[in-house]
Amino acid sequence: MAEKINFQESLAKIIDPKQALSTGSLPAFSNMTPEDQARFEMVWPALEVDRRRKIVTALVELTEDNISLDFTSAFFFLVKDEDAQVRGKAIEGLWEDESRDWLNKLLELVAKDPDSTVREKAALGLSNFAYLAETGKINDRWIKKLREGLFEQLNAKDTYVSRRSLEALGYFGTDDRVIRAIQDAYNSDDDLVKASALKAMGRSINKRWIPEIGKELTSTEPSLRYEAATAAGEMSADELTQPVIRLVEDHDREVVLAAIWALGQIGGPESSRTLKALANSDDEALANAANEALTELSFANNPLNVMNNR
Repeated sequence: MAEKINFQESLAKIIDPKQALSTGSLPAFSNMTPEDQARFEMVWPALEVDRRRKIVTALVELTEDNISLDFTSAFFFLVKDEDAQVRGKAIEGLWEDESRDWLNKLLELVAKDPDSTVREKAALGLSNFAYLAETGKINDRWIKKLREGLFEQLNAKDTYVSRRSLEALGYFGTDDRVIRAIQDAYNSDDDLVKASALKAMGRSINKRWIPEIGKELTSTEPSLRYEAATAAGEMSADELTQPVIRLVEDHDREVVLAAIWALGQIGGPESSRTLKALANSDDEALANAANEALTELSFANNPLNVMNNR
C-alpha cells in the first residue's frame, strides 16, 4: 500500500507546475505496475514540454547512477512523445535494452521518425544490436531484418543517419555489400563520411583494411587519426604498433587517448613499454588512461582468460 501512495505522491509532484522537479520522487516510476503505467501515460501529455524534457533527462541520469532502477516501460512510452528531444532522450535511456521489441522499434524510428537527430540516435542504438548479431546473440531472422533496415538507410538524405548506419553495418564486415559500402565511404571527399568508414573498418575485424587504417594514422585531419587509432585497436593490429605509438605524442588530446586505448588492445612488448612509461606521467588523465590500457593488456595476456578477444 505504501508503494502505491509513494507513486501517487510522486505523480502529483511532477504534475504540479508550481513544484520544483525533485529527482527524489522519480524512482517511483521504476518497474511500474500496468495500472501505474496507465496513470503515468494519462497525465504525461498535459505536462509542459520543458518539464517533460527535464523529467526524461533526470530519468536517464538516474539509470546511469543506480542500476537497480528500471524505467524501461516509461522510456518505451516516451519514444512516442511529440517532442523530439524527449524521444531522443528516451532512446538513450533504453541503450542497454536487448529485447526484440526494442530492436523492432529502433528500426521503425530510424526509418520513419520526422526528426533527424532522433533517427541518428536510433541508428546508433542499432549498432548495439549489430554487435549482438556479430557475437551470435541474435537469430538469423532478426539479423536479416536488422541488416536490411540498415542498408535502407545508407542512402538516407540525412548524412548523419547514413553514417551511423554504415558504422553499424561494420559489424557485418565480411558481407560483400558492406565491404563495397565501406570502400565507397572511404573514397568520399567528406572527412566525416571517411571517419565513419574507418569506424566501420575497425568493427569489421577484416584485415583487408589494414593499409587504409595505417595510412590514416598519419592523416592531417585529427578526426581521421582518432578513428584510425581506434580501428587499429579494434583489430588488435600489431602491424600498426609503431605508428600508433607515435600518436601518443600527437598534439590532439583525443587522438592521444585513442592511441593509448589502442595499445592496450594491440598488446606486445612495445605497447607495454610505452604504456608503462605513460602510467608514470604527471598528467593524471594520461596516466589513468595508460593504467586502464595496461589492465586490458594484462587481462588479454592472462592464460586463464578463456574469453576470445575481438
